[in-house]
Amino acid sequence: MEKPDKVKVFVKINQVWQKGEVTGGNEQQYAITTRDGQSFNVNRDSSYVEEIQRPSQRYAYGDIKEKLQGQYISFDKLPSNVKDQLVDGREYLHTASYLNEGELKESVKMIQAKYDANYGSKLHVQIKRNSPVKIEDAVAYNHRFSQKEFDAMVKDGKAIMFQGNTRDGEIFQKLAYYEPKLNDIRTKPTLSKNVYFYGKKLTQQQADALNKGQEVLMKIDTAKGPKEYMVNYSPRSEQFITKGIDMKKAEKMEVNHEKKKPRSRGVRV
Repeated sequence: MEKPDKVKVFVKINQVWQKGEVTGGNEQQYAITTRDGQSFNVNRDSSYVEEIQRPSQRYAYGDIKEKLQGQYISFDKLPSNVKDQLVDGREYLHTASYLNEGELKESVKMIQAKYDANYGSKLHVQIKRNSPVKIEDAVAYNHRFSQKEFDAMVKDGKAIMFQGNTRDGEIFQKLAYYEPKLNDIRTKPTLSKNVYFYGKKLTQQQADALNKGQEVLMKIDTAKGPKEYMVNYSPRSEQFITKGIDMKKAEKMEVNHEKKKPRSRGVRV
């Protein structure tokens, strides 16, 4: 007899949502153990516990709802696919109208939940600039973009890799591109050898090449056996883009090997 999969949950402890596992309990309560070894009981209907619904889910729905309240966005009014999009850690372009001095104006924000080692989840909000960003204002993670980098993003529509740093001296690589919907430069994490592509981890060589915008020959296991594809990566959509060697039409595939859900371009609330 197969052993049933353990139920994974999010639980809120000391104002921080974290992952845990149901280790027992009864009809009224869960017995939960968190990743850091804390064990306790909690009522199943508690607002501080939430079962993880999908493997791709990175944040609790309750967590994202709390974060959006600070941005005056009603989580309950968002379509279900947008809610899923946010808890999976994907970006969402939110547009809304408001009155200001007798005029109806529009607010545009790019919203994405990110993980912080000290505080758990944080909501990163990027507000649309009134006019396109100028090179003197093009700075990210203490890196000032050169004219060549700036032109590659703004004029050529390319994504580039750059080296950022923190005040503590930590150095890391990031990807950047120009987002016309925000009139600004947007950054994303680089790929690493811990990222999966169709059930297999990337090699460091593959990750480095894809981060540089190069196309890489890769094999995908299918029901009819291994097939070769040319693969590149779009940091804007956070997707691998594959092109069959004997096919003219490119086919988009999700990084986490799940069926792609419709992405909202923005919902007015």
